[in-house]
Amino acid sequence: MAQWESRQQLADFFREHPGQGRLRVQISTGRGSFPVGGVRVEVTRDLNGGRQVFYRADSDRSGIVTGITLPALAGSDRAGGTEYQVWVEHPTYLPVTGREVQVYPGVETVLPVDLQPRTE
Repeated sequence: MAQWESRQQLADFFREHPGQGRLRVQISTGRGSFPVGGVRVEVTRDLNGGRQVFYRADSDRSGIVTGITLPALAGSDRAGGTEYQVWVEHPTYLPVTGREVQVYPGVETVLPVDLQPRTE
């Protein structure tokens, strides 16, 4: 796909999703007992067959990534949020790939992620 077409699709997506929602990712291990810092988090969405990255950051030492603002469908219908995928990676834990999360305008969605240690 040409770069121009990709930019146009992204511009169309922003125009069709004029609201803004927030996402907070809380990363831990041991069923939520121990926060994990330094974890790479990516928030993506598939746009016409390609994966578009909307946010990328590392968790703080409390295992939290906050301040993620994402385009969301505007309006009062809370039944239809905007779907994103969250990818989580750390060298000593198994990766979490493409975990789905719904983002709603004017709302902060909290996504807890429990990492499993690598057994290698």
